[in-house]
Amino acid sequence: MSIIQKKTILITLLFISMSVLQSLQAQEIQNAMRLTRGERFLDASTAYKALLIKDPANGIIYYYYGDNYIQKYFSDTATISFREMSDSAAVIFQKGVQAEPMNPLNYVGLGEIALMKKNLPDAQQYYSKAMSLLPSKTNKTSTIPVDKQAVVYIRMAGGYIKAMQNDTAKVFGWLRNAEKLDPKNYDLYIVKGDAYIFLLNDGSNAIANYNRAQRLNPESPMAKLRVGQLWMRARNYKDALNYYYEVIKIDSSFAAAYRELGFLLSKAGRNDEAKKYFQIFVRLSAGNITAIIQYINTLLELEDYKEAIVQIKDVMKVDSSNADLSRALGYSYFETGQYDRSLYYMRKFIGTAKPDKIRAMDYIYFGRSLSKNKQDSLAAENLLKGYAMDTTKPELLSEAAMSYNRLKKYDKALVIYQKKIQIKEANAADYYNLGKVYYNLQQWGKVDTTLAVTNTMQPDFLPAYMWRARALVNLDPETKLGLARPVFEVFITKAMVDSVKNSKDLIEAYSYLAFYYLVQFNQTKNNDDGQKSLGYCQKVLAIEPNNDKAKEIIKVLGPKVKH
Repeated sequence: MSIIQKKTILITLLFISMSVLQSLQAQEIQNAMRLTRGERFLDASTAYKALLIKDPANGIIYYYYGDNYIQKYFSDTATISFREMSDSAAVIFQKGVQAEPMNPLNYVGLGEIALMKKNLPDAQQYYSKAMSLLPSKTNKTSTIPVDKQAVVYIRMAGGYIKAMQNDTAKVFGWLRNAEKLDPKNYDLYIVKGDAYIFLLNDGSNAIANYNRAQRLNPESPMAKLRVGQLWMRARNYKDALNYYYEVIKIDSSFAAAYRELGFLLSKAGRNDEAKKYFQIFVRLSAGNITAIIQYINTLLELEDYKEAIVQIKDVMKVDSSNADLSRALGYSYFETGQYDRSLYYMRKFIGTAKPDKIRAMDYIYFGRSLSKNKQDSLAAENLLKGYAMDTTKPELLSEAAMSYNRLKKYDKALVIYQKKIQIKEANAADYYNLGKVYYNLQQWGKVDTTLAVTNTMQPDFLPAYMWRARALVNLDPETKLGLARPVFEVFITKAMVDSVKNSKDLIEAYSYLAFYYLVQFNQTKNNDDGQKSLGYCQKVLAIEPNNDKAKEIIKVLGPKVKH
């Protein structure tokens, strides 16, 4: 064999070897991307780090590594901090730019973060930079293959969709460019389906594109999952359920499908099945704390607080620093009546969580646990914080006012009840408690008018009659006008439904009327008044035979009353 032949064979083998290595690396990147799509974010992160050790100058790896953090945020926007995820992604994208400046993907990643931060000028600058690196009339030196050019356009469109930037001209323009370059890219049709549903609310075209993606890549679960989510969005739970089952048939290890099944079945009240699928989701997510927290949140929604406590404690053995766990434990302990433990964990959560992670319900549970532990000043403060964040819960105003009542801070309670009346959310209980606030402030006339509202709203609520009558007694201390008489008389009529239960208050009402008619008898000498006074005294003694006041009135009446 000649030297030229040997060189030719060596060069051929070298090209074959490089081609095989590139193919293997591409497959490894695809595997890492599948982990991200399956919401196994920790495993995906480990895979990307391993890939970068082998090929530290590969911008594609950096891009999908950074995208892993963005996808993690979108997997649970309620509990995962956007700031933390976007900051982590931005650092990786910047490293990708430094490692391979001519690769446009990391500029796309930085543009997507800018879009989500509503920073359109920066986003456009990053996107323009990405496009300037693609082959064009002004950039004839670019060697980026057409399939990778298509990915850039697809990812730019995806960034606009995720950030809900409703510039359909740009989005569909980029997708048309991608389709010309690589019409068999199934991701293209997933993103196109997303554009139709999220930007145009066009379910028919969305499904058509998801189905096209499915035909191009029958082994991928993504398209079926998207259709299931679309039916879920349309509240067509039956079809959504069928599609999620089909996803599992395609890929039984695809974790996201089990999470969706868990959510759907929990809405249908099939709680045991929901928990089963969430348990599979957690197992497949393999160390994904976010996945476990999603399961715990579902247990809270299903009101299975005891099981939630068990799950939280298991996670805390691995990661006790996660603030979301303290929150969930605080909720669960409260709902199981363990108020001291609830307070401990709610205080821990509020004290360690970043401000953007604290929700209205956090302040509500914290406030209620403080109240149960007789820390009413802090309870009222936090309940009002909760209301400020969620004004659809006017009951929080009542709870805060009651805390101030217990502290005898009646002026503060008064302001809150007046606010609730002003926003037309006050109920009978609020008017009753406001009446008692006025009573403690000795504003007797306002007690009467306020509790009269309670009487109208709840005619059989006896305590309102009693406090109203007591206020009227204070307005007429010498009982000359008998202001409290009609209220006590109504009370007696209603209280006789259960005279044993209401015996103490009946004694008070009978005693007032006995004294009132004694005063009238002494003024008018009208025998009927004397008889009425005597009769009420006898009613008192029938309940409490040794009542000294009744005996004294009878003694005073004595022979003056004709029998």
